[in-house]
Amino acid sequence: MRKKLKLIIFILILFIIGCSAQSGSKKTQDIDVRVGFNGLTLEFLKNSPPQRIFEGDNFPVVIKVKNIGAYDVDKDKAFLSLGIENDYNKQLKLLTTGKVNLYKESNDKNIENTATFGLEGRSKINSKGGEEIVNYNIVAGKVDPQSEFHSSTVIATLCYPYQTILDATFCMDTDPSNLRPGKKVCNLQDLSFSNGQGAPVTISKIEVQMLPSQESQQNPQGYGKIVPQFLIYIENRGSGIVIKNDAFKDFCTQPKINHDKLNTIYVKAYLPGEKEPEELDCEPKEKKENKEKQGYVKLKDKKDLIRCTLKGGINGGQDSYLSPLKIEMSYGYTQSIPANYLIQKTAR
Repeated sequence: MRKKLKLIIFILILFIIGCSAQSGSKKTQDIDVRVGFNGLTLEFLKNSPPQRIFEGDNFPVVIKVKNIGAYDVDKDKAFLSLGIENDYNKQLKLLTTGKVNLYKESNDKNIENTATFGLEGRSKINSKGGEEIVNYNIVAGKVDPQSEFHSSTVIATLCYPYQTILDATFCMDTDPSNLRPGKKVCNLQDLSFSNGQGAPVTISKIEVQMLPSQESQQNPQGYGKIVPQFLIYIENRGSGIVIKNDAFKDFCTQPKINHDKLNTIYVKAYLPGEKEPEELDCEPKEKKENKEKQGYVKLKDKKDLIRCTLKGGINGGQDSYLSPLKIEMSYGYTQSIPANYLIQKTAR
């Protein structure tokens, strides 16, 4: 009897462990990391800088940077610069580690303490994303002779490249005017996205249009070519500023930046092809000499839209069907946070 009881208990334990493992595996697979409106975030650690220091004190400034978006920032592609009041601080030094390096491509003393590093984005394996700690030491200068203290500010500025990727499903409606008899698998409708795509720049809505070609309009049955077209509405929902993806580094490493480089996002869209994805034609296109022109948007009040079209169209004689649509947006991003501290005059 005892042996049978032990066997039953053993089988129950194995069953519970198996169910728990399957449940955990299912949870891992069900995680959707492409949600939210953030990429990298930064914050000063507690008491960093200290609220009150004295003239000549050596004090720390420690910044935590996290990637809570869904895109990986490669090694040495994220830049963090620290701005201080040079008149009231004598020295600023970055403490490098194995992952945090000193930016060395400039002789400008104002940015010689800019840090570079990379950060893994959120994934099904790492649902929290990567994190890095950047340490600085500052030596406080002297307060004005006629004052007992001076209120100073340090500003941390983060610059990095990022991507927004959207995988959606839409109705490829080959009979948008409902001229043919019979029930369709799906009907033409717009797509809306309220939860973001795990990046500061997001697609909020896609208006889907099926434009009949001239051939279709001349055919009484409506057969011929149908041209799918997508109006893609884009917003900057993060707390920072969008920068052209070839100029994001300049915002952290150069004293001046061309304002024409701000708010530019490159956009690519794809539909399935016979052998590989077929890229859509997106307008407007950036004007480039001797280079392939690329679809882009220039945000105004943090919003804009772009039109992407399958130029060759599809066969309008086939039945309507559900089709995947992939959109990729590439850009740079920057954001800044301040921290205040008080420099106290040393008693004499």
